[in-house]
Amino acid sequence: MRAVQYRRFGGPEVLEMAEVADPTPGAGEVRVSVRAVGLNPVDAKTFAGDPRLRLVESLHTLRDPGRWFGRGPDRFPRGVARDFSGVVDAVGPGVTDLSIGDAVLGTLRSAPGLGMRKGALAEKVVASHSDVVLKPEALSFDTAASLGVAAQTASGAFRRLDLTDADILVISAAAGGVGSLAVQLAAHRGATVIGIAGERNADYLRSLGAVPVSHGEGIRARILAAAPQPVTKLLDCFGGQYVSLGFALGLPGRAIGTLVPSPGAIIRGARFTGSRHGRPDDLQEVSDLVAEGAIGISLAGVHPFDIESVRDAYAEQATGHVRGKIVVRLS
Repeated sequence: MRAVQYRRFGGPEVLEMAEVADPTPGAGEVRVSVRAVGLNPVDAKTFAGDPRLRLVESLHTLRDPGRWFGRGPDRFPRGVARDFSGVVDAVGPGVTDLSIGDAVLGTLRSAPGLGMRKGALAEKVVASHSDVVLKPEALSFDTAASLGVAAQTASGAFRRLDLTDADILVISAAAGGVGSLAVQLAAHRGATVIGIAGERNADYLRSLGAVPVSHGEGIRARILAAAPQPVTKLLDCFGGQYVSLGFALGLPGRAIGTLVPSPGAIIRGARFTGSRHGRPDDLQEVSDLVAEGAIGISLAGVHPFDIESVRDAYAEQATGHVRGKIVVRLS
């Protein structure tokens, strides 16, 4: 089968199309014939060798003495991408909740920062049955493929922040793939949401249920003016100075969540969160909400499964101006 891999760290140019053996599901696993794959910013950070992710990777290695004298987490080649949709074509021993022919969506989970030997950008992928859910009939394979990381990241972060309907929540990068879903999920749960994005995305954020605030100088004053009551929580989907903004808004560390690992932010008491606090049933809950129309998903583009198109897709995502999700369609 064909699969996208990389053998060294770098930009999209390090990605290559390889011919590899079809994977075989083990106990508790299923194999999926992939129809579509959703791209996430963490994919590019991983194959670029982002120092923050490699730091987390190194900490996991130190905790596992059995890997000290092996090839360790830097072994190549590595797979690319996590989110997928498709049809189950094989099941491993002990799997009773999924069957051959089931239309599904899922995500390949790993510890934060760890590169994966396998990736979702492949014609077939093996995953734990607990990381795969049935695809609602109303969802296209393209939309279904865009949900995994975003759904578990937003749900996990809100669980960690203990989001309630009484909260006034600020979300940075609110028009992005994770941010746009987080805005809608928070609003669906009754919270008041203030979304930070560029001015051109103001109407888009309003359509998602957020009060838009443009980023840049003077942002604290604009947030205070937009908030109907004092801000109670902040979810940082971008990194940079947004954790500091949370403190500037008067929030304690426990009320600030960030998806971007930063020693400085953690030392100050902010919570590094996201899919690490997600649960398997989060994906089913969000996919059902999307199928019902309670949450909408915006697809920024759909690319074919050839290596130049995949590289172009990641280059587009790296501009930081993508609204919604980018998907690669295999069939």
